[in-house]
Amino acid sequence: MRSRFLIPLLAAGLGTAALSWAREPEPQAAPAKSATSTAPSAKPAAQQAPATPAPSTGSVRYRVPSAEAPRYIIAGGKGRATLLLNPSTGATAASMTLLELQSGGEVPEHVHDSSAEILYIQEGAAEMTVSGEKVRVGKGDAVYIPAGAKHSARVVSAESFKAVQVYAGPGPELRFTHGTRENPPNGR
Repeated sequence: MRSRFLIPLLAAGLGTAALSWAREPEPQAAPAKSATSTAPSAKPAAQQAPATPAPSTGSVRYRVPSAEAPRYIIAGGKGRATLLLNPSTGATAASMTLLELQSGGEVPEHVHDSSAEILYIQEGAAEMTVSGEKVRVGKGDAVYIPAGAKHSARVVSAESFKAVQVYAGPGPELRFTHGTRENPPNGR
């Protein structure tokens, strides 16, 4: 049964309060910036709280074709990040990115202070360090990185590394937009 039909059925049987997980959270106003605070943060950019997500377009896109999703060059030209779901598509509770890295590509150590990260490895293998623990990950593995955990990765397979990356608490994916946009907006 498709989820759009299942949720109303569950709501009828359980009541809407029991289905709070099925709704997007209410948008919260961004905190006002202090007029007296002009000094830059002492933390490196990778350790700062995630950037404020782009405002929603006003409607939720239930389907985002990968050909239309913005794709950015990352990792010094050794990788790509395709931003599939995020606040700009109306996904305010989480984001999803397709992460691709060539053999030898690296993600330097960094922290997401307020977002957990989940990876599902589709291809390739990498050595990761999460909270000081070294782990080798490969095709079919799932990886959980709690918010606030230092982590890094290096591709060790001869083949490219591909992973679906989800941030519970979107925002960290916006760092990819600092790279060069590889495809034109709207897939054109």
